[in-house]
Amino acid sequence: MKRKFSLSTVRRPFLALQEKFSTSSYAYLAFCFLIPVAIMYLIYLAMEIHPFGDGSVLVLDLNGQYVYFFEALRNAIYGEGSFLYSFFRALGGEFAGMYAYYLASPLSYIVALFPQAKILEALLCIILLKTGLCGLSFGYYLHKHTERQSKPIVVAFSVMYALSAFAVVHQNNMMWTDAIFWLPLVTYGIEQLILNGKYKLFVVSLSMTLMSNYYIGYMVCIYAVLYFLYYYFSHSPELINPRRQKAHFVKSGARFALFSLLSAAIAGFILLGAYYSLTFGKTTFSSPSWSFRMNFELLDFLTKFLPGSYDTVRPEGLPFVYCGLLVLLLFPVYFTCKKIRSREKIGAICLIAVFVLSFWIRPLELFWHGLQRPNWLNHRQSFIFCFFLLTLAYKGFGNLRKAGEKFLLGVSAFLILFVAVCEKLTFESYVENEEKLLTLETVWLTVFAVIALLIVLCLLIRTNSEKRRQNLSLLLCAIVCIEAFCSGLTSVVQFNDDVRYSDYSSYNSFVSGLRPIVNEVKTNDPGFYRMEKLVHRKYNDNMALGIRGLSNSTSTLNASTLLFLNDLGYASKSHLSQYKGGTPVSDSLLGIKYLIDKEDFDTLDGMYTKKYTAESYVAYENPYALSLAYGVNDDVLSFDRSVYDTRFDRLNALVPSMLGDENQAPIFVPVSDMTQSHSNCEVTSSSSSTTYAPIEGAYSAISYSTVAPYSGEYYFFLPAQNSAEVTLTVNSTRYGKWLGNNNTHIVSLGYFEEGDRIRTTITLGEEYISVLSESSYFWYFDQNAFETAFDRLQQEPQFIIDGNYKEDHLTGTITTLKDSQLIQTTLAFDKGWKIYVDGNEVETFQTLDALVAFRIEGQGEHTLELRYLPDVYVTGAFLSCGGIIFFGLICLGDWFMRKRRSSALPPLTDFWDMEDLLPESMEEESKQNTP
Repeated sequence: MKRKFSLSTVRRPFLALQEKFSTSSYAYLAFCFLIPVAIMYLIYLAMEIHPFGDGSVLVLDLNGQYVYFFEALRNAIYGEGSFLYSFFRALGGEFAGMYAYYLASPLSYIVALFPQAKILEALLCIILLKTGLCGLSFGYYLHKHTERQSKPIVVAFSVMYALSAFAVVHQNNMMWTDAIFWLPLVTYGIEQLILNGKYKLFVVSLSMTLMSNYYIGYMVCIYAVLYFLYYYFSHSPELINPRRQKAHFVKSGARFALFSLLSAAIAGFILLGAYYSLTFGKTTFSSPSWSFRMNFELLDFLTKFLPGSYDTVRPEGLPFVYCGLLVLLLFPVYFTCKKIRSREKIGAICLIAVFVLSFWIRPLELFWHGLQRPNWLNHRQSFIFCFFLLTLAYKGFGNLRKAGEKFLLGVSAFLILFVAVCEKLTFESYVENEEKLLTLETVWLTVFAVIALLIVLCLLIRTNSEKRRQNLSLLLCAIVCIEAFCSGLTSVVQFNDDVRYSDYSSYNSFVSGLRPIVNEVKTNDPGFYRMEKLVHRKYNDNMALGIRGLSNSTSTLNASTLLFLNDLGYASKSHLSQYKGGTPVSDSLLGIKYLIDKEDFDTLDGMYTKKYTAESYVAYENPYALSLAYGVNDDVLSFDRSVYDTRFDRLNALVPSMLGDENQAPIFVPVSDMTQSHSNCEVTSSSSSTTYAPIEGAYSAISYSTVAPYSGEYYFFLPAQNSAEVTLTVNSTRYGKWLGNNNTHIVSLGYFEEGDRIRTTITLGEEYISVLSESSYFWYFDQNAFETAFDRLQQEPQFIIDGNYKEDHLTGTITTLKDSQLIQTTLAFDKGWKIYVDGNEVETFQTLDALVAFRIEGQGEHTLELRYLPDVYVTGAFLSCGGIIFFGLICLGDWFMRKRRSSALPPLTDFWDMEDLLPESMEEESKQNTP
């Protein structure tokens, strides 16, 4: 008989689930998740986030880097990119290292659930989810340590953890925040490993921390070692080892070491991929000083425990250690409670001292940060310190009555007095409000919140009624939430004043405006080629647009590629590059086939061919762009970039070496007849350079002028040694900002007729510039010499790439004309590229100190395959798979052993001494049992 459908059929499982949820002792932890999410969203609403305004979550590196990496991840998920390699960064480079540092969080894949145009909404969703998970994991940790929980208090402490100053300000560093919600679980896993030999939670949480971000994971590993020692030695042997096992510390240490290594093995693919990425130059990015010095004044540091005490995320910034005023009231209670053993207090003091000294002393700080000086955003381990302080404060709350009202009153009076005194002082580290504490947002918020918290805490001490205590706990939770909102909003507002949140429309309008022309080009020309644009928002635009080009900015840099691009005249330095300074020579050599520019600009007319139009943009085709791999003369093997004085001399020499023809006419011709002048500058000269310093309050400028000896395109290059930003004007046309972060790069001055006057004026800012002495800064582009040279280069063997290519796997054919042909590629040199000619792997080697090259033996047509798979990735994959299998076998063996045991010993539980949370009958019993 067929069963009839009814609403009751649907309602039964729902009601059963609802009943189970309402009776579960863990159900209230949902509020540990939901309340931080709600508060954080209200903070963003106050900042007029889209769709309630034009605000967005984009700020600092989330604005300039991460949002584009998430776009690249989304493209890779949908098959429009690769998880191993990306040509959407400077000449191309490994993507696994970028994934390991920025994108490895499982929550990153949420971007695939949103439409491409809603990437900012996806990022907001991820941020809010991570905020909620921070509160949930901390609530779970407190729940497991409290025999009888005061649920509003657990929620209150979860809110303080999830909305600590570090968590709020560093939400834009989305790859770091996973560690914040994994940290309580790692800590609980260490405790269970010591008490009961349980390892599953520790392995899962630590391996997920390492996989989510290896950099912050490294800090958590340091903490794990410290916490293991703290926990073991700060507790009595009766608690740690009640069963009197022999060599318990050695066995516990061995388990800790074994399962730590197992966690690292499980994360092996991510860790080895990150290591491989670091070998391309990240470790040489900075040379930190290991001299013993203090990072800040201690009084400055103490003010950072107050709400709204944001100073800056710039290099001079202090640790973000604010995690609620309730912590400051209850933290001293912990140390005055006689119920808590002295050895535990001594251990806590030692661990706190380690953290404070690590913030304060430069060499210790460097050790925490992977032996490198942070580039902004200092003291990135602050969240661990906040976590530990919150746990001590929670223990203090559970022993309020032991401290008494007078003690709390004294602590409160001290805090208010401290704030009142600091309000009148100035601080070296503060950048807001004339280097003082904010009067309303910090001083008065602290005073009112401390008074409100003090009143509720005193009432809690006096009240014995369980119902009244619950109501007062709810009130206390409400005060904490209001304080968290006010402090969080203040921090976000000051953060915005410091580095500025980007508007929602500034990102979406730019990207959506360019996508039609990019899609138009790709639709009409689906082949493999490089493309660039003359309009920029940030350095990583190409990743959002799916453009294979030169522009990129990432911490997972390739130093040799960036130096190579700079040597060719492009804007490139340290960890970034941008398509500025391109010439027909460099663009054609690197295979840049299309350039995108505004429709109303004609800067490319005559040099490139107008090909496609969409919206307000035009795609220009470069008819001389070479393939990804092409035949060159063996002279390239001996070409030394460093021996040439200028970018133009270097390009003039590179083309003949590729052709093997010393008689090839130079493409760039120096203009030697140049005059120079300056106004309102203090000039200092040496044999090799001239330094120009601006006179304060005056218009300071340097001018270089010449007369065009031929009709054609002219270029300008100023070999400035420092990167002070200036304004460049050519005749009456203002080119805008130059130098600065974009470094020195070639500037196209445009087309001039013979006899035209060319005058470049450099207006100085507040800093000096130092210019190397050279014969000429103006160069004429000989188009006839260019066309002759590149007609010949195009007749050399060219790699014809098949249409079914992938970013990490390209196949096709190449026809050689020699018995032994050197093939030059424009792949950034990377041993991960495996090249197969006619199915046989050939040896690759480095040319021009930056690019991959190889040799083909025998004339005629050959099949060519380029596959990217570094050996270290294979090793990492085996390590991860092996670690997972080994972990599974251990779990399976443990399960069989437990099944065979006739009686299992009950697990040990480390319930904290929380007498104030016990009902009266239990409290009396506890007093009687106290020795």
